[in-house]
Amino acid sequence: MRVERSLARRIVVAFTLMTCVVAGLFSAGVVTAISLAEDQLVTEAMDRQLDFVIESGEGAASLRLSAGLYLYRSGAPTDPPLPEWLRGLEPGFHEVIRDDVEYETLVRDQDGLRYVLLLDQEDFESRERTTFTTVWAGFALSVAAAFAIGVTTARRVIAPVIRLAGQVQHRDQLLPLAPPLAPDYADDEVGQLARAFDNTLGQLRQALQRETLFTSDVSHELRTPLMAIASTCELLLEELPAGTRAHEQLRRLQHGCEEMRELVETFLCLARGNGRKGAGVAHAGLRTIAEEQAGRWQEEARLRGLTLRLEDRLTTDGAYPAPLLRAVMSNLLRNALHYTDQGGVRLILEDGAFSVVDSGAGIPESERLSIFQPFVRGGHSRGDGIGLGLSLVQRICQQQDWSITLAEAEGGGCHFRVGLAPPGLTEI
Repeated sequence: MRVERSLARRIVVAFTLMTCVVAGLFSAGVVTAISLAEDQLVTEAMDRQLDFVIESGEGAASLRLSAGLYLYRSGAPTDPPLPEWLRGLEPGFHEVIRDDVEYETLVRDQDGLRYVLLLDQEDFESRERTTFTTVWAGFALSVAAAFAIGVTTARRVIAPVIRLAGQVQHRDQLLPLAPPLAPDYADDEVGQLARAFDNTLGQLRQALQRETLFTSDVSHELRTPLMAIASTCELLLEELPAGTRAHEQLRRLQHGCEEMRELVETFLCLARGNGRKGAGVAHAGLRTIAEEQAGRWQEEARLRGLTLRLEDRLTTDGAYPAPLLRAVMSNLLRNALHYTDQGGVRLILEDGAFSVVDSGAGIPESERLSIFQPFVRGGHSRGDGIGLGLSLVQRICQQQDWSITLAEAEGGGCHFRVGLAPPGLTEI
């Protein structure tokens, strides 16, 4: 699994790793140089010491020259043999361990005699350990200092970016009078980014302003003729005798006009982005909308020879954006009636949810995921409509944080369930 790291963390890691590499190489070089220098100095000193002893003609077969420095000689008639642990050594320098003590050993054959010079390494080893400890402590301190500097640098480098991100995300940036961002930053990479945001936000503000003006014009220009058509239909329906063909056609015209008004209001709500709680639109209870829609579609169900039953299981009602809830429920009821040949449709109300259950042909499981996409119609299409109803329902549910699910109903048919978002629920 890939773990995403922030820019600040990457800066700290880069600082620390760079110091680890540089300080590590430096420390290793210092340790190596000390070891080589020590070996060279010890060998030269022991060579000079042995030369001095030989030239001075010391006659003892074994002699302690100084603290930690010993000489053994063999080969003369009066010399005893070398200790067993020194026998078999070739001429040259060796490291010999005796009783857990390490000796630097120089073996030289001269004038038929063998000289063995021993140097106790304990003092050297102690100083060497102290030096190595100091070097590695310096390495650790360097890494710690690099980490601290990296954290400080990262904060100073990232602070303007974080500030700029907060300013860009602030909702007031979309207001027409929002001040530009670039003047608050230096003329560097962050300043260039701020200028790019200014340009983009300026274009976005202009687009939003054009859309606001357009939706306002559409709202006025479409609602006015629709209201005129609706009022004319009401007057004509009162004058025409009920049951006549003209009366029925006029009633259908009035019904279509009402649907158009609802669609216009729904699309305007979506286009304006009135927010998750439907700000700026009228709210109504779930029971109120359900009773209204059940009454509205009752005649359509009767004409198709179906039953439309409202099952109220609510214990507490809520307040929801009326145009959006009406559009969702209306589309689901129309869809259910349209694809049901016999039986009926049930509108079931629950606390914070409602369901539309029909006894129609149903939707195969393979098509259930795609049925909510625009311009997609079920396999049992009836020829009218272009497949926008369920797509519109899903758009509204996504905007309002509502959930919609489709399952097979008992005995066949479809079971659409809409879960209404709890934050938008206020008891009434």
